[in-house]
Amino acid sequence: MGEVACGAGTAELIHALATALLRPGDRVVIPRPAFAEYGRAALLAGARVHRPASGDLVAAIRQHRPTLAFIAAPTSPAGAPVTRAMLQAIADACAEGDTVLVLDQAYDAFASEPLGTPALPGHPAVLHLRSLTKDHALAGVRVGFAIGPPSTIAALNRVRVPWMVSAPAQAAAIAALTDEAEAHVRRTIALLRQSAADLWSWCDDQGIERVPSDTHYGLLRARATGVQVRDCTSFGLPSWIRVAVRTEPENAVLRRGLIHG
Repeated sequence: MGEVACGAGTAELIHALATALLRPGDRVVIPRPAFAEYGRAALLAGARVHRPASGDLVAAIRQHRPTLAFIAAPTSPAGAPVTRAMLQAIADACAEGDTVLVLDQAYDAFASEPLGTPALPGHPAVLHLRSLTKDHALAGVRVGFAIGPPSTIAALNRVRVPWMVSAPAQAAAIAALTDEAEAHVRRTIALLRQSAADLWSWCDDQGIERVPSDTHYGLLRARATGVQVRDCTSFGLPSWIRVAVRTEPENAVLRRGLIHG
């Protein structure tokens, strides 16, 4: 159990990790685009943030020798795949410079070839993050977990408030790990993958620019009316939106609401 920490969602764990490990002036490498909370947590701790393109992460880690480096697999907001070989190369570069690699696997279950959590079991430089709220549609419950070296988990726990995960959230997490719940997730993801393929094909037919995605969500250069979408300004992409497929009636509403960017 010394290798696992449960948290009030992965955002809480990210901020606790920054508090535990970062000091003013420390360096942090975050590929762009990326989830805004990585950078926010680092900046609140007084760190200097370097933002290379995703493909330059190994070189950036070796150049800057940061205290922390972040990567999401699959990526967010684009949904691009990240292979185990790619992760291994990044993690090994981190190990060379005493960098902790924070591997965010919140959307791993939605990838065409999920890596499983932990993706790199036992790697001394990697802290794996996994949210239980994505594949089980429990966003408001706020529950996730971290898996990594006992020393990193211990440092994380030393700075966290007591009882950060409520009893209902713990109950939901336990229920989400049952065989029945996992079977439901597999059925749901299969439906989402087909719906996503249909939506991406429709976008191509309509001439809506998009970034190829390996998941049920993706980036579109478009606007939307009458539907809620994720504005990607916080990712540094103000002219893009992130959309995700849902039920077919909801997908039809999305298609009607999309307008070329």
